[in-house]
Amino acid sequence: MTVEGLPVLKVLLVEDDPLQSARTVALLEHLGQQVLLACDGARAIDRFRSESPDLILMDVLLPGPNGFETTRRIKEIAGAHWVPVIYLTVLGSHGNLVEGLLAGGDDYLIKPVGLEILEAKLRSVFRTLKLYRALEESRDNLESANAALQHANRELETFTYAVAHDLKSPLRAINGYSTLLASTETSTLSAEGREYLRKIVEGTEYMGRLIDDLLEYSRLERGSMNFERLDVARLAEALHAEFRAELDQRDARIRTNIASREVTADRNALTQALRNLLSNALKFAAAGRPLEIEIGARTEDACHHLWVRDNGIGFDMRHHDRIFDIFERLHRSEDYPGTGVGLAIVRKAMQRMGGRSWGSSSPGQGATFHLQWPESQGPAATHPRRE
Repeated sequence: MTVEGLPVLKVLLVEDDPLQSARTVALLEHLGQQVLLACDGARAIDRFRSESPDLILMDVLLPGPNGFETTRRIKEIAGAHWVPVIYLTVLGSHGNLVEGLLAGGDDYLIKPVGLEILEAKLRSVFRTLKLYRALEESRDNLESANAALQHANRELETFTYAVAHDLKSPLRAINGYSTLLASTETSTLSAEGREYLRKIVEGTEYMGRLIDDLLEYSRLERGSMNFERLDVARLAEALHAEFRAELDQRDARIRTNIASREVTADRNALTQALRNLLSNALKFAAAGRPLEIEIGARTEDACHHLWVRDNGIGFDMRHHDRIFDIFERLHRSEDYPGTGVGLAIVRKAMQRMGGRSWGSSSPGQGATFHLQWPESQGPAATHPRRE
């Protein structure tokens, strides 16, 4: 039999019988393998730590910790790094190998081991190891890429926050001087000059709103989540009071459909999401009919589900994902003013709570925006299903 092409593995042989050990070493060396020896479980663990073998041939009956216990300890040390363990056992005494396989063992050989069987087993192990090492390398590369991406995202978030924060001061100065100029020098300006000044004031006010929205978006991303029990009805009442003037101005009515009064959520994130959805409903009210808004809540399938429904202008479902992207707008700012950040804040708030947001609508028929997140809270919680 030719052994040409058989890859070289670093094999740790754990065997307390000198004759069996010498015979197996001779076979392994004949097959071109690098052999490490240990005569008991304690030495096997030490050699595993210091030598990092590719494969372990493990006798079951050993002085000290037996082969199964030694395997269990080695697997704990190895962690996510897979090192195959093959038990060596005599014919008729392998009835308890189920215990060994549960301890982390991968296969077994019956002693005395023949050359052909040993070579075939080594080739099989190498094929599996090759695939597994490739997966490990891919996993490590992915983890490195994810770490680099997270670092870049944190830097970008810090940069966005710093820029937006630093822009507030000069913007306040521009807005202040523009307002002062408008109140004291209007009579000396031409009609064209007054129009230019009006546009400057409007532009600074818009920029101020945009910076505020960007800072809020950044705070959601950077801040920690503090989950607590919240009363949805009281939260809806507080938002109703906050928007009362605008609601009265538009002759809008809010009703609630709250089946589950309490939810577990981050107060700031949930408030921001609902505030932006109410603002969105007011902004896109349909002309010619009173605006009606419903705030609903229920808990089912271990998920909290809140929604804000309106009878406004609606939107085409072809854009249902796009509308949650930051700065995305379906309408001209001249027709429906806004910064294009509101629904992005809604989505970010839900993502930070381990959930999701989505909208359903048809043009002219109003829209419903849904918030859903796990009742068992935490950013790492399983994403709930989408209805």
